[in-house]
Amino acid sequence: MKALVFDLDGTLVDTKYDMLDAGNLVFKSQGWATRLKGFRGLQIAIQGGRAILRHGLQEEGITFNDNSLKEYYNVYLNNYNKILDNSSRSYDGVFDTLSNLRSMGVKLGLCTNKPEKHARELLKRLQLIEFFGDSFIGSDTVGVAKPDPKPLLEAIYRLNKKPEDVFFVGDTNTDADAAKNAKVDFIFCQYGHGRIYKLAKGESAAFKIETFSDLNNIYEDKP
Repeated sequence: MKALVFDLDGTLVDTKYDMLDAGNLVFKSQGWATRLKGFRGLQIAIQGGRAILRHGLQEEGITFNDNSLKEYYNVYLNNYNKILDNSSRSYDGVFDTLSNLRSMGVKLGLCTNKPEKHARELLKRLQLIEFFGDSFIGSDTVGVAKPDPKPLLEAIYRLNKKPEDVFFVGDTNTDADAAKNAKVDFIFCQYGHGRIYKLAKGESAAFKIETFSDLNNIYEDKP
């Protein structure tokens, strides 16, 4: 039976509003006029803190490099930490489906581009942390982030599995590329951030799911 490694944002948890608000808090703290709002604002927000900051810096006409972006990213993380679960909620069926899969003996892991500290705290607050043990990889756990295959391969290694014995479940092209780079079958979440905000279609997916609970169907009658 194949193990499952999950992305977090847009897969397990709808985090878009808190990410958008964290970005706007940074912009406000820096005295910038730029704000994230509407469809376009959410489209930028779901791409993560660095994408948010690049947008703000470009809109303000501020020159930046990797070092200055890193400094701004620390400001973003501090602001995000304040509102981590203000609006973020797990998708329908996540807790029950994870419980069912675990009872079936399916091994579960996590590979997210959210820093590990924030990912752990968020899943703790949403009462999902219990499903993920040592196979818990954030953007800073192994020094690189998706779509580099290294974090996903590390999550698989910690499950004592091989890439061919795992599905990676995600909602963005970054997730799809990470799966491809790691030679792992991909399950695309059509309810997630990527499809809703027109950033991903899941063309390379072995399966596409309309709801998180659809994962149960993939494992029905499997030995």
